[in-house]
Amino acid sequence: MTRLELTTDSLLRPTRSAHQVGSSPLVSATRAPRPGPRSLWFDPLLLGVVATLVSSIGSWIPSKWNDEAATQTAATRSIGQLWQMMHHIDAVHGAYYAFMHFWILAFGTSNFALRAPSMLAVGAACAGVVVLGKRLGTRRIAIFSGVVFMILPRVTWMAIEARSYAFTALVAVWLTIVLLHVVDVRRPKWWAVYALLAAIGVVLNVYLALLVVAHGVALVIAYRRRHQPLRRLVSWGIAAALAAVLASPIVRLVVGQTSQLPFGPLTLGGVANAFAFQQYFTGATPTLARSVPVPPTTVWATAAIVLACCGWALMIATVVSRRIRATATNNASLGLLTVTLPWMFVPLVLIIGFSLVVTPIYTARYFSFTTPAVALLMGTAIAAFSTQWRRILAVGAVVALALPIFLSQRGPTSKNDTDWQQAAAVLQANAKSGQDIYYGPIATGSSLSTSKLRDAYPAVIDTLHDITLKKTGIQNNTLWDSQWPLTHARRILQTTSTLWVVLEHYGVPSPATTRQQDYIERNGLHLEKAWRGPSTDVLLFTR
Repeated sequence: MTRLELTTDSLLRPTRSAHQVGSSPLVSATRAPRPGPRSLWFDPLLLGVVATLVSSIGSWIPSKWNDEAATQTAATRSIGQLWQMMHHIDAVHGAYYAFMHFWILAFGTSNFALRAPSMLAVGAACAGVVVLGKRLGTRRIAIFSGVVFMILPRVTWMAIEARSYAFTALVAVWLTIVLLHVVDVRRPKWWAVYALLAAIGVVLNVYLALLVVAHGVALVIAYRRRHQPLRRLVSWGIAAALAAVLASPIVRLVVGQTSQLPFGPLTLGGVANAFAFQQYFTGATPTLARSVPVPPTTVWATAAIVLACCGWALMIATVVSRRIRATATNNASLGLLTVTLPWMFVPLVLIIGFSLVVTPIYTARYFSFTTPAVALLMGTAIAAFSTQWRRILAVGAVVALALPIFLSQRGPTSKNDTDWQQAAAVLQANAKSGQDIYYGPIATGSSLSTSKLRDAYPAVIDTLHDITLKKTGIQNNTLWDSQWPLTHARRILQTTSTLWVVLEHYGVPSPATTRQQDYIERNGLHLEKAWRGPSTDVLLFTR
């Protein structure tokens, strides 16, 4: 019986000949022919285009939600106003907001337009996964890894999320390609390219600094196990330091704002659930719950749990099986596992450690940049099956399991049960310019309100008179408007003939009456019409 080596280095040669493992469903160490010049660009381009098209399916259907409204309200400001806001909040997303400012000027703020950059970024990231798969393995590994990447639920989620997550995966995979290139071709000038791209990544999202650390860990492993030159570690250190200097102005702003992050205390069960299921195999859930229910209560949750079990099994098989690793070539200075395992686990360990010691900052969506590593590990295991029909069957099983999750991500209220698009449609169809509107607080005593709906879908809503508006987000140098209590608008309530009211009831059924409704009716108005959605109510009061 052949011993399996539990090693973080990859691409070890098998100890048995091909005929000795012929009965296994895994292929032998026979090398696949090297790809021709055409496949060097054709495969990444084809899979990148397919990934973009897959991502775009149904992308316009879900309502925008809180985070996407934040992108829209920030990116529609002038660059000067955005810079002022970044000194108070959300500097971590500042570079993305600046890019989206110009994108919105060109293409507008429809659901599809706002999410299109993420779809394109997923396509480019998928192309990078294919390039990286060829670099670390074979064409077969590259293609299956690209296919797995484009159907991973975390990827199909971030493709229709108007945030920077898809861009972090894009930068992560191409930064890793640059690292392998500079290590293999031994051209010191490429370290400058690495430093510049790393700095851009950190400015885009500071969590990408953790990938640079993971690259350093990979180089240390290669140095200790494969006797790589020490000068590579030194060169990486210089490049990392240069990237840190270039990104330092934004990093200082971000570090000063960590106390504003709305993360609750970590629990072992919550972290385990997020890492095992949500981080790669669901994306965000279509409900208010931030975790996958165990035992599952819906089709998508059942599919997510089964898919996660299969996905982790494939990744573990790649790690522990020499026969699987032997299907890859050994022509890179850094092996498959040496690259992918630090990529996946170094950022997680550092963030969990920081969360336990300093302040909680762990959330699954911030690890979207590690999805290429997951795709490479799963793709390598699938590519190692001995016959084409087994490989196709494995991919088909992954697609079948991912499909219910994909559909759950593309329903009208798929983004945390948010129904703002439907609520806005009610107002746009019935409200008249100049009429009064009241946005209820998102929590008792909060100065933040459901006016976030207006930020996401302005149109006719922007022409209504907000009776409790205190300061706009621009005046506050923050994302959201602030509101006075309803009692502040008593004189308006006593004289207005028409009042629209938008109330939030996340997590509970829509109440028949509220304190706000009682107060409005005591001032002479009565409820004429009501539209009650999954999380938002739109009420019309008349005198």
